[in-house]
Amino acid sequence: MDPVALAAAAVSFVTPFLLNLGKEAAKGAAGEAGKSVWSWIKGNLTSPLGAAAVKEVEKAQEPENLQALQAALTMALKADPDSAKALEHLLKTSGASLSSQSANVVGCGNKVGQASGGGTVTIT
Repeated sequence: MDPVALAAAAVSFVTPFLLNLGKEAAKGAAGEAGKSVWSWIKGNLTSPLGAAAVKEVEKAQEPENLQALQAALTMALKADPDSAKALEHLLKTSGASLSSQSANVVGCGNKVGQASGGGTVTIT
């Protein structure tokens, strides 16, 4: 999987866990999965940039902090393909969705629909 997409999926997956750090909502299976992925990220972002991004996200889950975390994680995954494979496996076993979709729409009056996992979209 592309390191940029993998980093985005990982940050997206752990964000709900981070928002609920220390709260009751962080308990249970979903909380444990988020905790597991977050622990992996923290353990692998050991560069000064990565450690700083982790620290800032733990203080405040502001969009700019999450973007910095994603950028640091992307760089780390590009530098270490084995880590990228390990994170991809961890995300899959944790129940994260690793599929992505995009649509480029030009003009006006357009209608767009997307389906994932064998679904169907009908636009009339």
